[in-house]
Amino acid sequence: MRRTALLAVLLLTGCGASETEPVPQARAAEPQQVELGWLESYPSTGERIRFAVDGLTVNAEGWSVEIRVTNATSSPFELGVNRAQLSFGLMLFTTGKLEELEQANRDGRLPPVRLAATMKPPPPDVLAPGATWDATLEGPGSLADGSYVRVAFGPLRAVGEPPEGMDSVLFWITDRSHRL
Repeated sequence: MRRTALLAVLLLTGCGASETEPVPQARAAEPQQVELGWLESYPSTGERIRFAVDGLTVNAEGWSVEIRVTNATSSPFELGVNRAQLSFGLMLFTTGKLEELEQANRDGRLPPVRLAATMKPPPPDVLAPGATWDATLEGPGSLADGSYVRVAFGPLRAVGEPPEGMDSVLFWITDRSHRL
């Protein structure tokens, strides 16, 4: 549903760098460290890819986020084969409403991904069935105070046929958000 259309929008808009209204940058968010404990999956039942966001840190130099991706399917998924195409990072929104994300996706007006400059450890080339990749993503620069942060994961590409009910290419933006 939303994820299929999201991929098409990202491919057509160059990862969302379109006519998006920027989040006002009146001032930088204060330093903070929050435990999030977000768990989401695609699809919601059956074989799926699980996404977790454990914590977020914002400081004067930039940000970091602790993530986890688990392949709970019987199919391998390419993850780090083409590192230049990876879009792991943060996205800033003006509200925390899921409807805002969905509408921005439909309108082709997603905010750009603030890409992680480092991923420790780097993603495996292929995430095998049953495998998990735990990482800390880090990026430079301030984040706008009062904006809502979502975490972007992807793309993940099925090797061969994807499991039933899944798209062959997946880009996930968390349903949950955190207000800075």
